[in-house]
Amino acid sequence: MKMQRATNVAVLTACKEPLRGILEIDCVNSAAAFEVNEELAHQLCAALERFLTQVPHRTPVVRFA
Repeated sequence: MKMQRATNVAVLTACKEPLRGILEIDCVNSAAAFEVNEELAHQLCAALERFLTQVPHRTPVVRFA
């Protein structure tokens, strides 16, 4: 899978009962749209919350005398 840099994200409501939405992710040369249900939206929210609150990992600085 080729990694692309996202440039914009939008979430649209497709249906309120049962709750479904469209997740649109724009990249430089392409766009993708995904239909998500409420359960998947909660999973995505939890994963993004973990991502946003993680402690940054820094590589140790090695100094030579």
